[in-house]
Amino acid sequence: MAAIRGPRELHAVDPLRVEEAGTSPSDQAASARDREADERDREADARDREADERDREADTAERQVPDGIIDLRDRRALTQLRHQAAAERQQAALDRAAAAVNRMQAAADRKVAEHERGDANEEREILQRDELTGVLQRGAGLIALEREVARSTRSGDTFVVAFIDVDGLKRINDELGHGSGDEVLRTLGETLRTGMRSYDLALRYGGDEFVCILPGFGVVEAQARFRALQANLAQGAVPVSVTFGVAEWQPGEDSDALLARADSALYEVRRAVRGGDGSRDAPPDDDETSAVAAHRLLNSSAVVSMAATTLLAHWDDMSAPDRIHLLERVLRHASKVDDHLRGVTQGLLLAE
Repeated sequence: MAAIRGPRELHAVDPLRVEEAGTSPSDQAASARDREADERDREADARDREADERDREADTAERQVPDGIIDLRDRRALTQLRHQAAAERQQAALDRAAAAVNRMQAAADRKVAEHERGDANEEREILQRDELTGVLQRGAGLIALEREVARSTRSGDTFVVAFIDVDGLKRINDELGHGSGDEVLRTLGETLRTGMRSYDLALRYGGDEFVCILPGFGVVEAQARFRALQANLAQGAVPVSVTFGVAEWQPGEDSDALLARADSALYEVRRAVRGGDGSRDAPPDDDETSAVAAHRLLNSSAVVSMAATTLLAHWDDMSAPDRIHLLERVLRHASKVDDHLRGVTQGLLLAE
């Protein structure tokens, strides 16, 4: 397996960053309209103050005239002050109306910006997803892991990382074709997306390797969860066999070290199963051979598919007579099975 690289080695820019309010052209237009509205309101306030001042000047002048006698020239000056005050108030009202229009337009611009952000984030979400499996791509997923490490460092909460590897995928690709292998990966991706909590994350690390991030879980809880996933995958319409290794984040640990421990845990599980060889490139064991046969059987007919599903899901738990019974059942439908598959089935039968 290639050396595990950290998120900073893969991406300089955070692909999970959601576009923030205020950054789109429509947001900027709305902000400009709000600023213009504020300016209009300030101008209106100033005009109202000016009008009040004119009225006060006129009131003061009238009080200073004895017995209500006022010179014609002074009367004209007072009238002019009153007119100026009225004009200022009228302009202030117009300014406030213009400010209200600007604010309404700003609200409309922000609605447009909200839709633009929604569309942009939806497109970004699609780009972050692995096209085949629907889980996060490696780069986006590793950045999410880095964030989870930072969050747990602040909060003191724990979380678990799991490495998941598909058993026998290379042999399935070689024997049955990459279409069958792709179907296995699609099934695993869908199971991970639908079988975990909404805030858990799954990413395709590369090829047949997946990584899951489970906040708030310890090792025991995570192992129970993935054993249940293993059972569901083995019994599905497209049976899938996986091996997993889990590691719980420790305070002060970075994402690279945590991934390395989860990968080592997966290696140890494989080594225990294969009697000392945990390599992903180790020769396939009998279970992988039966998995290939079962996947081939699945593509032949409904009757044979049922037998194949049983073979794959319960091969280890079945007695030799039960295995023979199922294999003979497949052979009874030889007309529905191609020559190569018949040979594979007969080989399994002879091995029993």
